Amino acid sequence: MRWWQIRRRNADLERELRSDLESEEEEQCENGLPPEEARHAARRAFGNATLIREQTHEAWGWAPFEHLWQDVRYGLRQLIRNPGFTVVSVMTLALGVAVNTSIFSGVSAFLLRKPPVNDPDTLCAISSRNLLKSYDLAGVAAPDFESWRKQNDVFENMAAVETGRSFTLTGKAEPELVHGDRVTPDYFAVIGVMPSLGRSFLETEAQAGNKHVVILSTTLWRGRFHSDPAAVGTDLEINREPYRIVGVMPALTGITAISPPQLWTPLVFGPEDLSPGARANHFIDLVLGRLKPGVSLKQAQSEMDSIAKRLAQNYPTTNKDWGVTVLTLQEHRIRSENVRNAMFLLITAVGLVLLIACINIAGLLLTRGACRAHELAVRSAVGASRGRLLRQLLTESLLIGITGGGAGLLLSFWGVQLLSAGFNFNEAGRQLGAGLRIDQPTMLYTLMISLLTTIVFGLLPAIRSSKAPPRGALSQNGRAGAGIDASRLRRMLVVGEVALALILLAAAGVDMRDVLRELSEPNGFNPQNLLIASLDVSSRRYEQLDARIALFQQVTEKLRSLPEVEAADVDSCVPMGWFYSTSFDVVGQAQQPSSVHPSADFFVVGPEYFRTMQIPFMRGRGFSGPVHTHEPVVAVVNQEFARRFFSKEEVIGRQIEVEDGNHKRAEIIGIVGNVNGSVGQIHPHPQIYECYLQIPVNAFSTMTLVVRSRAPLAVLAPVVRRAVWSVDNGQPATIQTMQDLFKDNMGGDKLMVGLMGIFGSLALVLAGVGIYGVIAYSIAQRTREIGIRVALGAKKKDVLRMVLREGSVLTGVGCSIGLLPALLLPKLFSGLLSGFAPQGSRVVIAAALIVGLVSWLATYIPARRAMNLDPVQALRSE
Repeated sequence: MRWWQIRRRNADLERELRSDLESEEEEQCENGLPPEEARHAARRAFGNATLIREQTHEAWGWAPFEHLWQDVRYGLRQLIRNPGFTVVSVMTLALGVAVNTSIFSGVSAFLLRKPPVNDPDTLCAISSRNLLKSYDLAGVAAPDFESWRKQNDVFENMAAVETGRSFTLTGKAEPELVHGDRVTPDYFAVIGVMPSLGRSFLETEAQAGNKHVVILSTTLWRGRFHSDPAAVGTDLEINREPYRIVGVMPALTGITAISPPQLWTPLVFGPEDLSPGARANHFIDLVLGRLKPGVSLKQAQSEMDSIAKRLAQNYPTTNKDWGVTVLTLQEHRIRSENVRNAMFLLITAVGLVLLIACINIAGLLLTRGACRAHELAVRSAVGASRGRLLRQLLTESLLIGITGGGAGLLLSFWGVQLLSAGFNFNEAGRQLGAGLRIDQPTMLYTLMISLLTTIVFGLLPAIRSSKAPPRGALSQNGRAGAGIDASRLRRMLVVGEVALALILLAAAGVDMRDVLRELSEPNGFNPQNLLIASLDVSSRRYEQLDARIALFQQVTEKLRSLPEVEAADVDSCVPMGWFYSTSFDVVGQAQQPSSVHPSADFFVVGPEYFRTMQIPFMRGRGFSGPVHTHEPVVAVVNQEFARRFFSKEEVIGRQIEVEDGNHKRAEIIGIVGNVNGSVGQIHPHPQIYECYLQIPVNAFSTMTLVVRSRAPLAVLAPVVRRAVWSVDNGQPATIQTMQDLFKDNMGGDKLMVGLMGIFGSLALVLAGVGIYGVIAYSIAQRTREIGIRVALGAKKKDVLRMVLREGSVLTGVGCSIGLLPALLLPKLFSGLLSGFAPQGSRVVIAAALIVGLVSWLATYIPARRAMNLDPVQALRSE
């Protein structure tokens, strides 16, 4: 029977029952009974009509659905009759679901969403691995790439990529600095995404002299050429040289980096790149390979390990202790961006918030079950089975779950927008935030947690409420649910809430303390009134060292002559941005094996750099004295370098040899203070500074101009740009203040602190609501007792003290349980987040005090109400 026939069949059944009953009544009248007695006799002979209806419905097979519909309608009526309970329950669950959905959207975007390529599960990212230094995702040398491509039997093809390279667009428009990738011609075939206009690179275009072709991103094509298809085949001036546009790629998110490239040019290997000695130069950022059909990732790793061992045997000088890492492209992105641990912490935090919300709902359901004990006892007494009662209570819990989940989903759209806006601290953050959305996995996750949490946390209150004995519930006039066991369970739930709230609040405090430590950490230089600008020296115009030196000198001399400028110079790596690390040897000390050479941060700077940055000298001098190209090379080191590698020995006058193969030994002429190379650096790094007048700077495609201003920075920016263009009108002159650079680099940490602070605050509020509910309900159940106490002479302060004692015990037990896990949080954070200082016991103690204060306030409000109870009214209400 079809479900839409139920109403017609019910009408037929009613007519048939009525007809049978009338026939029986007529038969009794024919037997001589009066009409009234005949009617009663007919009903007795006919039997229970309701039972007949139920048995007939069961035979039809739709009785369970009818019962379910009855439960749903009754549950809705019950929720509407109790608006306070309904609103608190739904909003509590909605908040928990909303924060979980918002954060899960980030998990889906960063960890679950596959790269936008063809068959992403078979696309692998292949990196070099240093077996001694545990570098799993190191760059690849060009000769190694060629060996891998020729010797492997597991990949259909391989492509090499240099990611995030800087290109200057010149010509008619204002110079513009863009970032793009250099790729081998097979790159587009390997990723399985071809240009939407034009073509990909030809094999002949990966040869010297033929590399001046470019493929544009859709974004650059739309912005620079206004989506004109005729742009394909025309020339675009890049780094002052004409490049023929051969294609336009479809809109893609970043495949090999966070930010999608704006253009692609061929990656060309010259003879020096493929020489045996070049196997020590790991300049290729990434190698991509497409697995052959039927080949697993494990088989590919085994094959590449074998090739790496052969290369180590054939080239022990360069390839010893080097292996290969093979990952899916998705896993490589996750590891290189280092987002898994942060996502794990956030999803754990929001999970605890949801858990606290569910504990609150369970407490509310227990309290409501106690208040409904009389109703449930009556239903049980008239024949309702325990299973039917249990189903009814679970149905009401599911209604709360569905409503709360729907409300939480609506709130999560707003939450995802706020979370996406929180990533707007720099370009990489904006790219990450752009991927946040409520997608299908997020919707399924929301549905799952809404239903699962209400079933799990509604089951225990439902079981407890449904098993109350009818006689006891009826005799106690509705107070059966207020027994000792139910009260003890509600108190246990509140203790758990307090413990979880302490853990979350402590986590937020520990994270905040670390960020404050980063902000207060001495930088080693004065960032105030400091402006930085990039200088692109990657074009053929600056291939010769003399041309680069001339550019640096002319620009800095032009700036120093301006009244708005106090000092100006250049460096290779701006502090707080990024730094370049190199190995070196100390002349006169025992030489270490190549695999364990000491390393230091390496900076190439100008003669006035230390004065411009206001880095103090501890001993010796800088490069402002007689420093020329043909004189012996000199170097300046920092205090940490002197402490670590010379201990108590004399440093000035000693010689070091940096392992870049481009210059001679350098004599140390000065020691400066330690400078933080990155934001939040806990321990200072050894640092070496050498002057660009003495060593080649061909390894750097860009240098950074640093300018200290006497005028407001907003006034200085156009002045600096005009000064640079007066020397070279093709320079993009991308300008930024040092404070802005700080904000960019601290944006992720501040976002993490903000999120943890929100979660900790939510947990604290929910725990306070839970304590308030338990104490308020306890007072309501003890109204008669409190009235008798007051009538017998108990003072108000005694009643207040009694109630506060109950709340204090719950808070104290909860804080005691949560204190130990909270004290372990700094160590946990230091293991999951790089650069985290494993300290913070004071923060945990402060969090415990805050939880205690909020709990005391939540207890004090109902305690004041109990203290002011009128004993006459209290006894009369009984």
